[in-house]
Amino acid sequence: MVSTPPDPNEPNLLGKVTSLVVLLGAGLYFTGWTYRWAYFSFFNLEVSTLNLPFESFYIAAFQALFGSPFAIIRTAIALILTATAIHLTLWLIQNPVMASLTTLTKRVRSPLLNYARQHPNAWLSQGIQSLVNFSSTQFNSLQFLGSLTVEIVIVLWALTALFWLAQWQADTDAWLDAVNETSTLPIITVVAPDNTVSLGRKLDNPLVNPSGFRIIGDQDLYQRLLGKELTDTSDPETPRVWRLLTDRDGYFYIFPALPDKRDRTLSPPVVMMYESDGGDQLMILSPPTSRN
Repeated sequence: MVSTPPDPNEPNLLGKVTSLVVLLGAGLYFTGWTYRWAYFSFFNLEVSTLNLPFESFYIAAFQALFGSPFAIIRTAIALILTATAIHLTLWLIQNPVMASLTTLTKRVRSPLLNYARQHPNAWLSQGIQSLVNFSSTQFNSLQFLGSLTVEIVIVLWALTALFWLAQWQADTDAWLDAVNETSTLPIITVVAPDNTVSLGRKLDNPLVNPSGFRIIGDQDLYQRLLGKELTDTSDPETPRVWRLLTDRDGYFYIFPALPDKRDRTLSPPVVMMYESDGGDQLMILSPPTSRN
């Protein structure tokens, strides 16, 4: 039984599916990384220093693109606008740009041919004649460049859309998490031995400030945090609640949530604390605020 040779014109379905999966994976990773970068940049943290797990970027990408009905609608609108932008860009490249290049090529080709005819014995004329008569279609170079141009345009517009979608959603989520009223981050309470942290209150005497430490940098920033280390919700207009931003590589990052969501120019200070591995430190996480 003679097997039928494969048709070279038949599309390779497996290859196309594999390419699609690779492109989707790269696009989702780019979206997730951009989301994490914009989110932690709001808190003045660099995402590359946090050593986040690889899979978290894919989860962040789905959150940015499909995390809410509004995000789904925004993604659908961005998809339509991106497809329109790709179509217009390819039209501009194919018509005005290519027409201008063709006209310019003809203008350059004519004087070169005249020079070659006037100086047939010159060594440069032979090269010019060969260059002018060279047909790039023999090597399918025009088809390759055209296909490459289409792919570059599609990739650039797709990455641009994914970047802005991820950044917009990250900025929105970071602001919501920074404000106490809308934050979904856990409330944190840290208990540590005396003289092991340079910020905090004594349990038996909360009025005494920490002492015996040296400071480098903005002293006023440190002074503004002193006396505000304890969560206080006695005044519902200006509550003070400490929340956990993230916990990575033996360090946890905490911040006092903003009491007011009207001023979007504000950003909370973030305190980075070393997580002791000696069992002498206690960290309590709680979703709601404790009632006084």
